[in-house]
Order: sequence, then C-alpha cells, then structure tokens
Amino acid sequence: MSTYPEPPWTTYGQARFRAYLVDADRIQPPNGMKLRSRVGRSLGLLGYIDYRRPSPLPYRELLWMPGRVEVRDREGRTRRGWYVAKMLVDDGASLAAGRELWALPKELASFESSGAEVVMRAGDGAVVRWRSRPGPGVRGKGAVLTLQRRQNELVRFRGVFTGRIAPALCRVDCEGLDESWQGLSSAVPFGPLGTELRDFCAEMGAPKSSSLV
Repeated sequence: MSTYPEPPWTTYGQARFRAYLVDADRIQPPNGMKLRSRVGRSLGLLGYIDYRRPSPLPYRELLWMPGRVEVRDREGRTRRGWYVAKMLVDDGASLAAGRELWALPKELASFESSGAEVVMRAGDGAVVRWRSRPGPGVRGKGAVLTLQRRQNELVRFRGVFTGRIAPALCRVDCEGLDESWQGLSSAVPFGPLGTELRDFCAEMGAPKSSSLV
C-alpha cells in the first residue's frame, strides 16, 4: 500500500508546457461541467513536470488538460478552472495521492530522458516524445487551478509556482493515443513555441471540495 505526505506540498523541479487548439467535440468533461470554447475549439495544455528533491515525493509526470471548464456548485457559486483528462506518473505514492486527494486520473507510466528529449510510455500503449530547446528566461510567478468531479463532489486544486520562465523551441510526437486522451491526437499546436519552467518552487495546496447539484 502506497503512503504519501499530507498536503500542502512544497515541490521543486523542472517543467515543460505546450498549448494546443483542441476540437471541442472530442472533449468529454464530467457531467455538470461546461467546456469553455470558441468556434468549436478550446485551448488545451500539455505539461511535463520533473519533481526533484527536496520535494516530498520526487517523480515525473505528464498531464493533459484539454480545456478550461466552469461548473456551478450546490451553493450557486460558479467555479472555473482546468479539467485534467489524462495524467501519467512514475511513482505509486504520487498515483495514490492524486487519485485519493485531488481526484486526478493518474496512471502509472515509464519515463526516459536523454539530453533534451523525454519519452513517456503509458500502459494503454500511448507514447509521447518531447524534445525541447529553451531560450533565455526571466523570473516569474503563476498559478493553476483544476476542477475534477468525484461522484457528487467537486474537487478543486490550486498550485502556485515561481521559477525561471523561458520560451522553448519544441517538438512533441504522439503515437497510439486512444479516446481517453480527449482530442490530443488531432490537436494543433498553438504557435511554434512552448514554455520551460526552470528551477521552480511550487506550493501544491490541499484539496478543497463542494457539493454539486
């Protein structure tokens, strides 16, 4: 049985991100969540994160957020954030924490790094190859909020990070993506560049929940 520290977690490491335009009809957020899109497309985000010591759990992760959603909870409040459709990790404790705490759809996968290339192989047969060459960066700060549904409960996660942000020439090649990847196979990169986040420090907040109608 995997064990993990209680949140919040203060994490450290390196990350890559690339934005995509995604066909809205390929995305199926949970019931009650409305996808935010324009002219039939949403803005998606693919990310690779390498959590390193002294993070509570050192591991690697690939996440696919095909779009932003909004949902109204039982108290009448409208919540907005990213919807995570797919998440791969190479650590059992991280998998357990993601599923049990934040209702994230984590799955185990293997990760290989060689210079500027990272290769991720999922249990469903998908392979993602990511090459990246960053330019000069500047210190910056940002935040991300995700919304996931667990039965009749809305689970919210907020992460706040600081680090050196740099544009990056990148190429992402995907093979064997099934429907669970919700639009990534036909998504179009949003511009020629991705983003690298170097030497980040991030505060991964404890989950917050509210009842859904």
